[in-house]
Amino acid sequence: MPQRFTLSDFNKFDNSTKEALVIIGNDVLLVSQYFTILNSLLAIIGVFINVFHIVILFKKSIISNVINVILLGIAISDVVNLSVLVQKILIALFQDECTFPNGSLITRLLFHVSLIKEDFRRLSTWLGVLMASLRYLMIKNALNPNFDFLSKPSSGWKSLTIAFIISSLMCLYYLISVDLISEVWLPPEACLYPTNFSMLKYSYTSNKYFIIGIEIYKSYLVCDGFLKIIPAFVLPVPTVLLIRELKKAEASRKKMSVSSQSANNSDSTSKLVIIMTITCICAEAPMGIAYIIGGLLADAPKLRKLVSYFESIILTFATLNATTHFFVCLGVSTPYRKAVKEMLRYKEKPITIAPNIGSANI
Repeated sequence: MPQRFTLSDFNKFDNSTKEALVIIGNDVLLVSQYFTILNSLLAIIGVFINVFHIVILFKKSIISNVINVILLGIAISDVVNLSVLVQKILIALFQDECTFPNGSLITRLLFHVSLIKEDFRRLSTWLGVLMASLRYLMIKNALNPNFDFLSKPSSGWKSLTIAFIISSLMCLYYLISVDLISEVWLPPEACLYPTNFSMLKYSYTSNKYFIIGIEIYKSYLVCDGFLKIIPAFVLPVPTVLLIRELKKAEASRKKMSVSSQSANNSDSTSKLVIIMTITCICAEAPMGIAYIIGGLLADAPKLRKLVSYFESIILTFATLNATTHFFVCLGVSTPYRKAVKEMLRYKEKPITIAPNIGSANI
């Protein structure tokens, strides 16, 4: 279980500030423990929902749309993120100060799993930006044959591949910046281990070529935070442009008195993109701000620890965002809703109108 904050954790501050920080820190710690349990439950539910979401998106009638290809990439990223989140939370819940430290192999494995999560979390966010940008370009250049390739599924698959490669290369930077180290682990006396019992404890630390001083380390953490928050500030741009193009397209249809099923489907797709970008902004902006604050507090480990507890609270927004994509598609997209009904073998009952016998005899 996490240790509570004490006055000695904040020796750099005056007494009144220390008391306030201890109260705030312990309150945040208490709340974060409840949110950790909530996040684990939401993540477990989200994994099953997103697996079903992926199955629907893979259907031939759905995957033929370039936007749905991007949605598939986001759904796969969400499954990976939520699965690793469940694994981390379960480990944290069932470990205490008496638990044996992980061996070298398990430590390496968990580190690479964290890298994979970081990769797909970044990918999921930037795919939201890509989806909104693609939709904007498709509507703006709907009558330009030079942009027809954007609406083809192959464009979506190519975009997913490029985005995944770039995100993975960024993760390689994390990989080369750390070294695996070992230290002797001595269990607390309360654990009642045999006298002089010890084990090797493995962990990763930034290597000497990467971290020369605390200021460089702080700069790295702040830049990392900005990279995580950039999508939250970039997303509104294509979203606003998309809304403007939608209004123009609607005005053009009214002038020409055009109303068709394809136009309605196009509007539904655009609404889907707009809703998903808005939810993504709400989920990612708080997390990005927390990362930046954590980076600025790199030389104050206890304050940074307090921020990390706060991160576990606002992580709920990101977990909810990853869980609700299925419901957004179900509520907005008619083809998606039809595919779900077919998958569940749901058939609407035909509406029958009983004949009016009285009027028939007249």
